[in-house]
Amino acid sequence: MKTALNLLTILLVFLSCSDDEDIIRSACGVDNPAKELSWLRTEIDNREANITEDTKYCYITQGEYEGQTIFVYWDCNPLIDKNIPVFDCDGNMLGGTPGNPISLDDLENQIIIWKPAIFVCEPKF
Repeated sequence: MKTALNLLTILLVFLSCSDDEDIIRSACGVDNPAKELSWLRTEIDNREANITEDTKYCYITQGEYEGQTIFVYWDCNPLIDKNIPVFDCDGNMLGGTPGNPISLDDLENQIIIWKPAIFVCEPKF
């Protein structure tokens, strides 16, 4: 009986552990930005509806830039050099283009809020 109880305890500990993708951080006046910000939910829905070979290289993070919440569309495909766009809570692009670069070193407290089922990236944070 004691062995069964110990096994049950170990199982519960493992089941209660979570990865970064399970973290939800409220921001932008909502509890779950990935589900409650319509522009972001639309982007995620589009990505999930249009899976391609390149999808495995893409993910979206939530973090902070200059004290404000931001969302970043990452792409880790080693064969391309892509701009990494950064958006504010309203879906406005803050930067990440050749004409308006943002140093990725200035992005803080990032968590992954979306990634595909088949994911090959090692996040840069």
